[in-house]
Amino acid sequence: MQSVGSKVESVQIDLHCLDDNISVVGSEVIDQTEITYVADSSKQENDQRNGVQMKYKLDDIPPWYACLAFGLQHHLSMFAGSLFVPFVMADLTCVPENERNTVIAQFFSAIVLTEAVGTYLQTTFGTRLPIVQGIAGSLLVPASVVMATQRWKCADSEIDLRLNDTENAKVEYDITYSDRVREIQGATLVAACFQILIGLSGAIGFVLHYVGPLTVAPTISLIGVALTDIALPNAKTHLGIAFLTAGLMIMFYLYMGNIKLPYPWCTIRKQRRCYINGAKIFSLFPVLIAILISWLFCYILTETGVFTDDPSDPSYQARTDRHADSIASIPWVWFPLPFRWGVPTVSVAAVIGMCAGVIASIIDAVGDYYACAAMSGAPPPPGHAINRGISVEGLAGLFAGMWGSLGVTSYSQNIGAIAITKVASRRVFQWTSLLLFIFAVVGKAGAVVASLPTPIVGGVLWVISGIIVSIGVSSLKHTDMTSTRNLSIFGFAFISGIMIPAYLNSEPGIIQTGSFEADQVLDIILKTGMLVGGFLGFVLDNTVPGTAKERGLLSWREYGKQLSEEKPMKSYDLPFGMSRLRKWRWTRYIPICPTFMKKQE
Repeated sequence: MQSVGSKVESVQIDLHCLDDNISVVGSEVIDQTEITYVADSSKQENDQRNGVQMKYKLDDIPPWYACLAFGLQHHLSMFAGSLFVPFVMADLTCVPENERNTVIAQFFSAIVLTEAVGTYLQTTFGTRLPIVQGIAGSLLVPASVVMATQRWKCADSEIDLRLNDTENAKVEYDITYSDRVREIQGATLVAACFQILIGLSGAIGFVLHYVGPLTVAPTISLIGVALTDIALPNAKTHLGIAFLTAGLMIMFYLYMGNIKLPYPWCTIRKQRRCYINGAKIFSLFPVLIAILISWLFCYILTETGVFTDDPSDPSYQARTDRHADSIASIPWVWFPLPFRWGVPTVSVAAVIGMCAGVIASIIDAVGDYYACAAMSGAPPPPGHAINRGISVEGLAGLFAGMWGSLGVTSYSQNIGAIAITKVASRRVFQWTSLLLFIFAVVGKAGAVVASLPTPIVGGVLWVISGIIVSIGVSSLKHTDMTSTRNLSIFGFAFISGIMIPAYLNSEPGIIQTGSFEADQVLDIILKTGMLVGGFLGFVLDNTVPGTAKERGLLSWREYGKQLSEEKPMKSYDLPFGMSRLRKWRWTRYIPICPTFMKKQE
């Protein structure tokens, strides 16, 4: 019984931080403290309306140790997209065998450092969405086309020298492959400037006024389809391990997501006591736990001799010791230096090809922005955020060109990881950039990650690619899918984004316009499925007659308007200086400014 006249301290507790399903309001007095339990019904209604219930939203800040674990999870999820690039670059530039491991390690460090810089800039100053920046695969196509020309391709005498471990061969090859790297560097730098200009001009943001669900749906869905080009080659090296990884992920986040694992917790402030708490570990770290279990399983099978030691056998990629020699030879600390191969060179053909690859990368990135926003419970990204995001990707491309890497783009697999873990905190992705920096500088740490068995990567992407396709298809909920018009537009755009690239890949060199540069540009553009599907969806949706309601524009805009009225919309603002930007009228005319085309307050 509380005594008369005693002071009662009032404390309010939001039960959503304890359990998402509690919606009871009540109060009680414990130790002269009145505790009021409040369940915000509006929050529940908003989450149900948005169709997204995030554990950590964009502006939430998880504990540092959770950020570290989440960041490692995202690093392993994106690993497949960047791991194969150094090997491809080594082949394209004809690196001699006696230097191959060293040069590949240099490429890998430069690439990961570029990804670290790009990720931090994008999450802090770009779109500010929780999205990872990785090496743009679309830029490998123009690089390979240029390196296949008569001027740069490996000569027969050079191929013979690659097997010769003499000092003369080493000197000759240092010059040869360095020249090729500098040619790719020069094209990357110019293409990055081109991308920055596109972002600063506001051209992409202007086009967004005509973008609706029938443009977004095939674009995002085809991003997931494109991931299968990475998932399948990795998974088929050992389907058993790939299926084990995929099955563990499905089991953890679908079947075991609500299971709380107990762990001890002690308070060291006022109430000095210890108690047993519970956390939904399986729903927070399904990708990380699945990778670690599969990795351990591969290690056991490697040590017991179950996996073959024949490098020509595809199942050899499941061994955990296949990069043991490289790990031993790589130094502990190795900081990538800019222009280590010399001053970049520039040629018209290489620049035009890279610019075409950048256009494909931009289309891919815009689709990723929409998918990431939808998965994070944020409103569709406004024009200024997309303009800023494209500009930041171009800025990261400048760093990539200086370090001898390719440009960057947004990685779809990490959006799929958000869908699984329900963690969209921007802080987590800034921690991911820190981890990338560490793996770039600490050579052996990056080499250990590089030893991740290939089929595990395939298993992770197996699940994530399907989720990306589902995210794209879910955009159609705003449209009238009983309409023959809408069914035809989506179906034709989607299947064209699969068939046209597949046809061109099966018939290399079929595009013959009489101009090498034109052939290169068309080849890159038409082989990018999300660009083909998105373009056809955009054109058909804006030319075939249909009402705004039928096209889904009314529901689409209302959805964005409702979300814009909530706090997540502020996440597209810059991290500082917004009060001044809102006061200056001239900022209305800057396409990358959050006040772009808005009335001043």
